[in-house]
Amino acid sequence: MAEQTKPASDSLAVGREAFRRRAWSEAYDRLSASDAWVPLTAPDVERLALAAYLNGREDRAVQAWERAHLAFCRDGEIGRAVRCAFWLGLTLALQGNHAQAGGWFARAGRLLEETAEDCVERGYLLIPGGLRAMGTGDFEAAGAAFTDAERIAERFGDPDLIALGRLGQGQALVGGGDAVRGTVLLDEAMVAVTAGEVSPIVAGIVYCAVIIACRQIFDVDRAAEWTEALSRWCAAQPDLKPYRGQCLVHRSEIMQLRGDWSDALAEIQRACAHMAGRADPALGMAHYQLAEILRLRGAYTRAEEAYRQADRLGHPPQPGLALLRLAQGRGDDAEAAIRRVAAQAEGDRVQRCRVLAGYVEIALAVGDTEAAQDASGELGKARRRPGIAVSARGGGRLLRGRAARRSGRRGRRGGPARRRGCLAEASGSVRGGAGPCPVGRGLCAAGRP
Repeated sequence: MAEQTKPASDSLAVGREAFRRRAWSEAYDRLSASDAWVPLTAPDVERLALAAYLNGREDRAVQAWERAHLAFCRDGEIGRAVRCAFWLGLTLALQGNHAQAGGWFARAGRLLEETAEDCVERGYLLIPGGLRAMGTGDFEAAGAAFTDAERIAERFGDPDLIALGRLGQGQALVGGGDAVRGTVLLDEAMVAVTAGEVSPIVAGIVYCAVIIACRQIFDVDRAAEWTEALSRWCAAQPDLKPYRGQCLVHRSEIMQLRGDWSDALAEIQRACAHMAGRADPALGMAHYQLAEILRLRGAYTRAEEAYRQADRLGHPPQPGLALLRLAQGRGDDAEAAIRRVAAQAEGDRVQRCRVLAGYVEIALAVGDTEAAQDASGELGKARRRPGIAVSARGGGRLLRGRAARRSGRRGRRGGPARRRGCLAEASGSVRGGAGPCPVGRGLCAAGRP
């Protein structure tokens, strides 16, 4: 027996040290090896689950979290059992297994109902409800759930839940139209991440969610800043699999905005390769970004396949697919598609702004100047709303550039002086960021008679 436990003990010690160093692949291998000799205790099975997840072995992570949950239940540690169920449910939800996820969240809730224990995990179980409310557009209810979660976290001094609560509140405020207050909370959640106060799994969630929120409100500078921070964080953990792919997608988007199309294409191809064969929720986003770059470069056949693949992976292919139809000379199809998408985006100011930029371009191309003027006017008004143009940072500049670019095209019909004025406004709007973006680079072409 002693001969058996010695290798297991050695492997376990190395695995724990690798986990501490965030060497996720080594941690997973060593903990698994130790488990093969002598079954791991519940805390070490939980470490195994985290190492598996962070090394991109989601199925193994699900199995290990289930084991850890059952082991903690047997040991009478209900709080830790509930936390394992929470991460298990969240992982399953990200994989699209919503029924199983709901079952684990319900099981965790029942365990807490059966005990009188006042524990921080009660706050963790408020997170799924907040996410569901946000998904249905009930941002007020979502904000309330995340606020309650943060209050519980503050009482117990749990930095992970504090960060998740503030992240959710920020997202709810942004979604509800108050981007100014929302970004304050998002930045505060990010400070906890960059200060190293939270666990790696929470850090990755916060990084990616904050960057997506910045994209939604067109805050290009803030998105670029946090994307660089995410890049450094990923680089410090070579074995990290989740979050790295989404980081590459965001890096490609920033490169595109700066006009570095070749680098943007290379980066998004790396992202797709990194996530290939895995149930990564960012894979659809990656294929949409790949399609956008291919469309801009004139590779229309490959772009169409990438848009279709994005759609199959759950990411909407519009408005990019409508713009592809326009580039292919199918103006009527493009107009029909963009009108349908614009109608569907009614009430969603963020998504509608994204659609309107393409709407104006398509309407002008098919000769519907009245529709183009209406959409351009709405786009111009949007940048003055606090829920969209959040500040004098890149978001306001990007929307001003888009609106002025469209006005510049309308200015073709108003003579050279009007055209120069509109395009000067657009050019000034997109300068001052990290570099030229496709909006700025297209200005001269947009203003040619």
